[in-house]
Amino acid sequence: MKLEKLTLMTATALYAGYLVKQAIRSRAERVYRLAAGESPYERTHPRSRSLRAAG
Repeated sequence: MKLEKLTLMTATALYAGYLVKQAIRSRAERVYRLAAGESPYERTHPRSRSLRAAG
């Protein structure tokens, strides 16, 4: 019983840590893109390849 509870708590802590790490990574990526001059709209609406080649 104690081992199962410990295992569940460990798995929960690891998953929570993973989620926090992903949140930090996505926030940092957003900040870096904004600092580079890319708008948030460009991130969610990338131009198609044909438009990129023409412009």
